[in-house]
Amino acid sequence: MISRIFRSVFFMTILTLILGLGLSVFISSYLSLKQDSEKLRHYTQQLAHVLDESDAPDLRLLDTDIYRINIINFNGDVLYDSHMREETLENHSKRIEFIQAKQYGHSEVHRYSTTLGKRTVYYALKLADGRVLRSSFTSDSIISLTRSLILHILLVFTLAVIVSVFLAKKLSASIVKPINNLNLNNPEENDCYDELKPLLNRIAEHQKRIKKLLRKVTASHVQLKTLTTRLSEGIVLLNKKGEILLLNNSAKAIFSKNTDDNGLIGKPLVFLSQNSVICSVYEKRSQLEFHKQNIELNGKYFSLIFNKIEDDSKLLGYVLLLVDITKERELQLQRQEFAANVSHELKTPLQSIIGRAELIENGIVKKDDLPVFGARIKHEGQTLLSMINDIMFLSRVESGVKAKKEKFNIRSVADTVVENLNEKALSKKITVLVNCPDNVIYFTKRYFYEILNNLIDNAIKYNKEEGRVDCTITVERDNIFIKVSDTGIGIPYEDSTRIFERFFTVDRSHSNRDSTGLGLTIVKHIVQECNGQIKVDSKLGEGTSFSLNLHI
Repeated sequence: MISRIFRSVFFMTILTLILGLGLSVFISSYLSLKQDSEKLRHYTQQLAHVLDESDAPDLRLLDTDIYRINIINFNGDVLYDSHMREETLENHSKRIEFIQAKQYGHSEVHRYSTTLGKRTVYYALKLADGRVLRSSFTSDSIISLTRSLILHILLVFTLAVIVSVFLAKKLSASIVKPINNLNLNNPEENDCYDELKPLLNRIAEHQKRIKKLLRKVTASHVQLKTLTTRLSEGIVLLNKKGEILLLNNSAKAIFSKNTDDNGLIGKPLVFLSQNSVICSVYEKRSQLEFHKQNIELNGKYFSLIFNKIEDDSKLLGYVLLLVDITKERELQLQRQEFAANVSHELKTPLQSIIGRAELIENGIVKKDDLPVFGARIKHEGQTLLSMINDIMFLSRVESGVKAKKEKFNIRSVADTVVENLNEKALSKKITVLVNCPDNVIYFTKRYFYEILNNLIDNAIKYNKEEGRVDCTITVERDNIFIKVSDTGIGIPYEDSTRIFERFFTVDRSHSNRDSTGLGLTIVKHIVQECNGQIKVDSKLGEGTSFSLNLHI
């Protein structure tokens, strides 16, 4: 700090001196030039008055050592020069002071010679007979003046540097001494500069805050340890080096570690388990902002969540969370097994029904019963086949296998859905209106088709005679917004929470004929797969509206 104050004082003094000397030289040169120019104008004006009053003055009387005098005729020829012979001088008709004097009556011009370092001042007056009287003098420029005073300037500068060094040392030492003697343990008790009192008060306030925060941190640490101990999820906190700071009892149980905290704290994460996923997460921890993955540990399944802990982009550490999903995984496997079994069991009666229908169509049954009987069996067979397809599609969606994306025109798909459902809509005299842009998107075409087909099919199926179905599709950046509204029977309040369940139908009269009860289940799972949202708004007897938001 002393050196910093010393440098500040020293360089400020030297800078002030340099600026003062330079300004002094400049001002003195300017004032001297201004005074000499005024004298030149006054002398020339008096001389012009004499020449205008005299008929034939003796020009030799104009000779002077101070000024150079010229008389120039109206053509620019020099008639008289007080320092040189007139015949040796060139024509002055192009000189600026001659031109301005003829035009305005007078003129003052300054010329600077870089070679000689001199400045020449010319003052010209137009005489009564048309001739031009010009007077001039030559003086040193500010640069040449500075050169002539360089020794004096260097002497003053050297003395100033010596004095500045001495004063800067004394001043900086006297300024810093009271600061070095401050008692920071009791900042408010110091007798120091008034300017430092706000700083000392702030230090005292910060010390009080630090003590208060320290008490809070200690209490929070105890509270955190108590809470994490009781959690069923396994929690492991790591520092930025990947070393264990804290782990609860659930984490110790998951990793089958019965040692106390002292045997685990400060050890690397891989000390807990040699599982390949955990080892991979530990090695790539600095590159992972967030990582989630299902793993198997000691015969159980867990959802592993690994996340960085940052504050203003500064890494503080990491947190590892292990959530037991063994039951959820078992239920998922059961659902998949159920879908597979149902598909297998339904295929055999389906083939039997379709086979009988073909026998009837071939003439084995009475001719009068053939059309109605055959059409009914065929319809039921197609319903069963549709159910099988829905179950298989739902099973694929639930399995978590990422569907292939492709580019397609959403208007074309929407038109295909409406065309396929047109016959069903006409049978109930229902108007289907689709408002869809002619856009090409990169998405799973099958998902988009299934959503539109199921929603519009339900809107027709549960609508009233001569009803209306409105479908609006918009695309904004990376999102697709779909809204399907109908004027149908609506959804009872007690059924509003069950509409996405498998095989559930609002209108029980449809459960055995047209509906498989899987359409909305498929829609819900597709929306979840696409990280989207679905909202239902329904009024009994007035209609239902489904609003979806899908992330492309």
